[in-house]
Amino acid sequence: MSSPKSNNSKGSIRDEDLSSESVEVLRERLNTMKRLIAERQNSTSGSSELWNPHTRASSCSGIIDGNFLSVAFGGALIVILSVSVYAFYNLYHAVLKKFPSQHTEL
Repeated sequence: MSSPKSNNSKGSIRDEDLSSESVEVLRERLNTMKRLIAERQNSTSGSSELWNPHTRASSCSGIIDGNFLSVAFGGALIVILSVSVYAFYNLYHAVLKKFPSQHTEL
């Protein structure tokens, strides 16, 4: 039978690389990654403020906000409902006109 290393050659190569590295090399790589992450956070802190809702709400002076969108979508909902009621009202009267009820009281 074949050994586990031959079944998953890429995984076994990575395992061998990790097991052969010393603790000092791993600590150095970890410190390098921490430094890169810290630099990235410092360099993108200005652009992340644009997407932060707490800092954006105080500096945003635009007209389109949550309240405006609520009013706009509420108005659209009212228009859709009123058009629907009007259409069904006209449909009801068209059906009554096409099929009038038979009066038998005379």
